[in-house]
This record gives sequence, C-alpha cells and structure tokens, in this order.
Amino acid sequence: MRRALVVLALACLGGCAGTGAYFQDAGAPPPSEPRALDAWPWSEIWTGIVFQGRKVGFSRLVLRPAAATAGRWELESESAMRFHVLGLEKKVNLRTLDRVRADLTLESFRYQYDLDGSPMRVEGESDGAELVVRVETGGMRSEQRLRLERPAYPVNALTLLPVLRGMRIGSEERVPVFLGEAQEVALAAQHVLGFQRSSLFEGSAFKVATTLLGLETETWYDAQGRPLLEIALHGVMISALEDADSAQAYLVAASLNKDESLLEFSLLRSAPVAEPRRAAALSITLEGVPEGLQVPSTGGQRCTRAGARLECRIDRRNLPAAGDAQQAARYLQPTLAAPSNERRIAELAQSIAQNASSPEAKVERLLAWIEANIAKAAVDAFSAVDVLRERRAECQGHAYLFAALARALGLPTRVVNGVVYAPEYGGFLYHSWNEVWIDGAGWRPVDATFAQPLADATHLTLLEGEGARDLVPLVGMLGRARVTALGDVAHW
Repeated sequence: MRRALVVLALACLGGCAGTGAYFQDAGAPPPSEPRALDAWPWSEIWTGIVFQGRKVGFSRLVLRPAAATAGRWELESESAMRFHVLGLEKKVNLRTLDRVRADLTLESFRYQYDLDGSPMRVEGESDGAELVVRVETGGMRSEQRLRLERPAYPVNALTLLPVLRGMRIGSEERVPVFLGEAQEVALAAQHVLGFQRSSLFEGSAFKVATTLLGLETETWYDAQGRPLLEIALHGVMISALEDADSAQAYLVAASLNKDESLLEFSLLRSAPVAEPRRAAALSITLEGVPEGLQVPSTGGQRCTRAGARLECRIDRRNLPAAGDAQQAARYLQPTLAAPSNERRIAELAQSIAQNASSPEAKVERLLAWIEANIAKAAVDAFSAVDVLRERRAECQGHAYLFAALARALGLPTRVVNGVVYAPEYGGFLYHSWNEVWIDGAGWRPVDATFAQPLADATHLTLLEGEGARDLVPLVGMLGRARVTALGDVAHW
C-alpha cells in the first residue's frame, strides 16, 4: 500500500543524496526458506511515513484467514498522508481489502480512495484469466474487463511475496500486479540484492528492490519477514516499522506541519521571466530529464536532447496546423477523469456555449465560465464531476473540467502535463493544461487555470495523460531536474 501511496501522491505534485553510506554488508545471510501464509510470522504491521524529513502519514497492513473459506486469505490495509502545499492541507486516504489465494494471487478486491475529499470506489473479482473492475466516482459507475495472461497480484502482496518465496540473494521475480487507482495491470520486478546492517534499524536485514511503473522502492526485511524500512522517490519518501501508537501520532504532527516541503521538492528554480503570461516564445534547458521520457513536439514546441539534457524552444507565434484529424477524434471519448457524456457535464457545456458560432468562441466561453465559477485551490480531484461539486480545484482539476466540457461540445481535447513558470515562486512548477483540436488549425494549447485560449510560452509540455499512471514518467525528474538556461524571451 505504501507503493500505491507513492503513485497516488504523484497526482498531488503538481532529490536527495544517495543512501548507500547508511548500509553495510552483514556477511552471510541466515537461511530464508519459503513460508506459507498459515505459518506467517506476523498478522499486523504499522509503519510511519516520512516525506522530506517530515512525518506525514502512516500505513497499516493486516493478514488474516478469510472467514468460512479454507485456503483463502484477506489483506486489509489503511493508509493516510497529510501535508501542506501552497498554504493548504492536502489529504490522501486509502482503504483496501483484497481476498487472495494461498499463493497471494488476487481473487476479489474492494478499494476506497479519498483525495482531498473526492472519493473513488474500485471493486471486482478475478478468476485468474480475467479481472472484472467496477469503478464509482462522482456519482458515475463504470465496468471493464481486463484479460490476464496469468493470475495477477494485489499491490499489497508485493510486501509479502519475497518472504513467501524465500529470500535468496540474487533471486528475481516478475509478476503482474493490479493497480486499483489506475484500473490496470502492470508488471512488477522484485530482486533480492543483499543482506545488510544499518544504523537505521536493529539487527541485519535482507534488501529487496521492487520496480513498478518505473518507480523503484528498496525494502529491508528482518529474519521474521517484517519490512523494517522502505525507501522510495530517491530517498525522499521513507516508511519505517513502528508500533500502532507511534504510527498514528502523525495526526498531531501533520496538523502542526505548516512548511511547504512538497512545493520546495517540486520547484525548478530559474532566472526570472518578465510578464510570463504574455510570453510568446522562449528557450529553456533542463538537466536531469530521464532518458526514457519521450517529450512531444506540439503547440510550437521543439525539443532536442543529449542524455539527460533537454533543450527546448517554445514559440506560440506561428503554430503549425499539423496533425491527424482521425487520430484527434479519439479525444472525444468520455473518460473517468473527463466524463463528457455525464448529463450534468453535457447540459452545462451546452448552456455555456449557446450561440457560439466557432470552435474558438466555444473555447473562450468555457474558459470564461471556469474562471468565474471554479476557485483556484490546492485541492485534487479524480474527475470533472468532483470539480463541479466542490467548485474549486488545482490545475489538474481545471484541465479535467475543461476537457469534459469541450468534448461534450464536439471539440477533441486532451490533457497535457509539464512545467510552467510561476513568478511568485521564482521558478517552474509542475502543471497540467489542455490541447484542443481545431479543424484546419491543428492542436492548440489552452490553459483553464490561467484562462488562456492560447497558453503562454512558459508552458513546457513533457507528456500527455489524465491519470496517476500517466504521470509516473515524471517521477525521475522530481527533486532532480533543474533549469540550467533560460532566455530568448519574446512577448506578445
């Protein structure tokens, strides 16, 4: 569940020196034979979660036999994080219940996510060949079926699998894992790296690296199979084994924690940009961009890279009318984040855009309505319906709502993510906005947060996508990327 928290927390974002000096080889490890669930050494574990040196949450994981069914087990967990960003408290809460077979493969599940007060329920079952997934959020329900090449595991099983199989130095396993927050199955790799001692925990422990969605976590297990320590996000997020009272004490600590550690972690400081919302063109160089991140050329943006260096020129003055209209049409489809077919969304879109005679006029009407009716606040949401209900949202929520309304009007619209210059913070912050397809004019960048029918040139698009899963490629930049050159700014 801590790994699920890391993925979900990415939606709220928008490094740290290596930890090798804290760990030493502990010599030959003791035997670690495979262990069956009915002989498991613990039934409940609590951990405290630390981000940037501040305690921000806890997680609890329980393993127990399923009632009235032999050979089945339940993994129940709850996790919570609270922290401050932009002066507001953010809350992430997760509750999960997985029913698993003796080998930890998934049979049924029920998850409850709550992101800044916006809930989402995900539940379903699996026979090993297919996963049936039902989702409810914002009063909407959907169902999908995922074909499986082999039985999938729940995310929480990753905490138990190394112990179940026996920890042999050098052993490696790859397993399919169901991600409830993304409603998809992804491959996870687990590798037993060594046997170490450290001042961060008592005794010696097996070190296991787990890679999922490109995110790596390192976990140290004691001889009883308890996860003593887990490190993620390049050492910025740490989970450590605690007793129940200590783990839950985060409630007091979080209520008093008024620092802006999350903002500071994600900020890319740079030279100042005068009148950024009027910028028509600029050049920017970033260092620390993961080589696997495929940065698009779109909206007058052209980038070249040399290793981890990304050099971009963004020019909004002569946008190419390029693109494939047939491919663009797929961005008319309703999605969980932008349910354009939902009655409230469709009726609102028509009322806003009535008598608008052109796509450009519809875009301007939508932007004006969002500007007048949706407050800008550091509040996250799962969908545009959540934004309408709360009447406030951060940039991603604004982008969700704009996409839903625009699609309801027949305008293909996608959500893009990247960085934008924020003068009040002296650098670039992670940000989400939209691109709208206009026949004869191609894709046009639009920012509903700033009410811009043509997003200014300080917007650097890094990837496209609406969900937490889509944002994962940015994790390699968080805390590591920096702006090393900025210039050639032109204004409208």
